[in-house]
Amino acid sequence: MAWTHCRIVVATVAAVVGVGLVACSATPGPETPSPTVSSSPSTAAPKATDLSITWLAVAGSEGSTGTTVISRKEPAEKGDFRVEFSENEVGGIGSQSQAGAWNAAIISTLLLGQPLEGEFRFETDGRIDGPSAGALTTAGLIAVARGDEFLDNVTMTGTINATGTIGPVGGIPEKVGAAADAGITKVLIPLGQRMTPDHKGKLVDVIKAGERDGVEVVEVGDIYEAYGLLTGVNIDLPGVSRDPRLDSASYDKVKPQADIAMARYSSAKKDFDRLPDEIQQVFIEAGLIDLVKDYANKAEDLQRQGLQAGAYNLASQAASALEAVVATGELTVPLYTKGLAGLDVLFEQALDSSTAEREFFAFLDRLSTYSPKNVADAEGLINAYSGAFDAYSLVLFSQTSIETIQARYEADDYSSLDEFFSALVTPVLWSQLARSQLTSTSAVFEAGRDNPGAAFSDEIDLEQVGHFFRRGADANLTAFTENVVAPLADSRGVSTEQMLAALSNVDISIAAAVTQQQVQPGIADYIGEGKPNAAYATLGYGLMNYVRNQSLVDKYYNNAVLDENLAVVDVEYDAVLGHALDLGKQQVAAEIGRLREGGTEPVLSVAGYEVAGLLRGGDVLEQFQAVTQYNSVFLITRTMSYLSGDPGGTIE
Repeated sequence: MAWTHCRIVVATVAAVVGVGLVACSATPGPETPSPTVSSSPSTAAPKATDLSITWLAVAGSEGSTGTTVISRKEPAEKGDFRVEFSENEVGGIGSQSQAGAWNAAIISTLLLGQPLEGEFRFETDGRIDGPSAGALTTAGLIAVARGDEFLDNVTMTGTINATGTIGPVGGIPEKVGAAADAGITKVLIPLGQRMTPDHKGKLVDVIKAGERDGVEVVEVGDIYEAYGLLTGVNIDLPGVSRDPRLDSASYDKVKPQADIAMARYSSAKKDFDRLPDEIQQVFIEAGLIDLVKDYANKAEDLQRQGLQAGAYNLASQAASALEAVVATGELTVPLYTKGLAGLDVLFEQALDSSTAEREFFAFLDRLSTYSPKNVADAEGLINAYSGAFDAYSLVLFSQTSIETIQARYEADDYSSLDEFFSALVTPVLWSQLARSQLTSTSAVFEAGRDNPGAAFSDEIDLEQVGHFFRRGADANLTAFTENVVAPLADSRGVSTEQMLAALSNVDISIAAAVTQQQVQPGIADYIGEGKPNAAYATLGYGLMNYVRNQSLVDKYYNNAVLDENLAVVDVEYDAVLGHALDLGKQQVAAEIGRLREGGTEPVLSVAGYEVAGLLRGGDVLEQFQAVTQYNSVFLITRTMSYLSGDPGGTIE
């Protein structure tokens, strides 16, 4: 039986890297605003001020400009976070632009360290729809908060991510031409996009093209660099910190967890060796066993270097993945003993989610009995809820996928048995991975709880913080659907829903994002508003999905190169990815250092930092995962600072 499903490797990597961590190219149309990061309940919200920004857009072969007046004022009700839109054309502010505006409001708030509240207004002339005004809008909101003005005749194009790096966009030659026509003399573009294709696909040196039209085109890598060129006021990057390491007590606490995870891996390896040779060969030929071995070897390397947090993290991932492989292999044994008659047994067992669901809800009940005493305990709870939700999403998504496959098989809708088995193996593997992930998440909770930490601020409303990130998660999922999925669907002649399903089968992060948005209300109802730790559950859901959904936009919009199976195989702009890795590392190190100065030992964040440092040296997919790790750790450490009442902010 030849299960030649090469995508299983990519899909499983994405799933595996999510275990125990999180707090865990399309052609663009016209464009929009995006995000930046802030904090501080002790800082007074800014007075009502506004700023007019000039954005650049492109539709087909034509570039254009337009204006948006942005403003922020104190909310009418304390703790409220509201975004309003005003347009002078029907449909003037498209859904992509609205999602980008939400993102810009959230990221600017976090980077500034402002209170997680405010009323933001975007008053736009003309029509705009796309994410490429994200960095410009973020810079504008920072300027509003600081009381700075933009220089005359300067603008920019580029997306933005949580740590402040600027991402690639399309249509730059047309945008520079439109800027020249509008009298703009300086245009900032994302790093690495000097040579960029026009609407005909011809590579254009936009710096030289700009010179001919009297426009200075400047590449920028992050919001700190861009802000100085937009306003003439320089803001400093966070200071360079030494690599965070566990303190002695945390080291002694985490090392046994790493040893247990490695023992789980060793036990699973023995179980794998007992599987029939034919079944073993399926996973070996798919490259999955080498992949898992690589994670286990990396965990051992980190242990030898004394990096126990990262070692524990990677060992948990290796153990969970191999346990899932073994469970999947055991499910397929009836196919070898009974032939196709064994399918009934396989379907029956694979579709029985009762045990996994009982374990999930029992774990939620266990979390509800824990009383966090400080912000380090909050890190443990947030990560635990995040991991549990991911595990449950895997269960539900795999169930739906297996049911669909079963129906197609019974309708004789597969062209060959090979096609059928290739489709079946991935969701079956995911269903088994869910239970292993819950085991790892339980270990994450033990490692993350009861560590030294600063006291909670009396001024923080946990539920409000959770909803702050939940709104951002929804905005980012909308941006991903509109900016990536819809254009891909159009190019392949399928519906957006069909393309979303196809991408979900390739990248488990996409499946989780969609599934969790659908099941979140039911989970919230089970936990119950006002019940113990319900606010931490909301925060775990919001943080995890905000990071995941923003990373999907960052990865797939204009930078990832996809093969015919929609798997990521390369990157368009190495400089953008490299700068995101460098700034992410710097931001996270600085945030962990600030927490420690306040008496908090963020064990799980150190683990994420160490793993990201290892992944950044891998292939393109691992580098994207490293960026996601940095974003995740950055946001959870910023959140911990908020909870302590001393958020600081990375922009003074």
